[in-house]
Amino acid sequence: MRGANRSIRRLTFRATLGAIFFLAGVASPARAQVDFGLYAGPTIATYTGSYVDSAIRTWGIVGGLWFEWHFSTHWSVEGAISSSQKGAFEVESPLTAEKHDYRTSNIEIPIVLNYRTGFAHEKWSFRAFAGGAPAFGASCDVKPSTQFSFDEECSADTPGGELKSSDFLIQFGIGADRIFKGGSGFGFDARYSVGTSNLFSEAEANDLSVKNGVLDLKFRFILPLTGPRP
Repeated sequence: MRGANRSIRRLTFRATLGAIFFLAGVASPARAQVDFGLYAGPTIATYTGSYVDSAIRTWGIVGGLWFEWHFSTHWSVEGAISSSQKGAFEVESPLTAEKHDYRTSNIEIPIVLNYRTGFAHEKWSFRAFAGGAPAFGASCDVKPSTQFSFDEECSADTPGGELKSSDFLIQFGIGADRIFKGGSGFGFDARYSVGTSNLFSEAEANDLSVKNGVLDLKFRFILPLTGPRP
């Protein structure tokens, strides 16, 4: 199972990079345009898999820096570095008698391919995107669901065990941007991320799976690095 998951992650990553390099190769350099900015917003996360009998979604915050390279009228590559809060509440597992809450945070480096088209007299642009993101576990806290506050870090001795140090996320979503005359503007994102790695050591040791599914809702500020878009 672990070998199959690694193969899926490698295949997804290579397919994403292959598509990006192909489209960049056939694009006209004269159309190149680079934007960058900040984004922030709420996350809605939960756990799925055979380790999880039931769970409820939890809210968090995502924020980070991004850049976008427009290499043609409709196509662009977007990269970012972000911090994202995740987890799930009232997680019921076949290995524990009590429900537990988990709160985790990741550092992520998403790379997605955007397809963009204008509407509303070209004042707005709609985009659909897909790609992937290496993710690195920054923190993990756990507590019984009956307890009010988190006071214990995930470890080999806590329910679920240790948090996996890295994951690969498959991402897709839609967004809309309002671009002003000089190239600056603002936008909105709705992005869903599906984890491909087993998150906790206890699940892996018992041949069970637990993976994160997260919806990000972002507001982003847009600043042009290379002048107005063509």
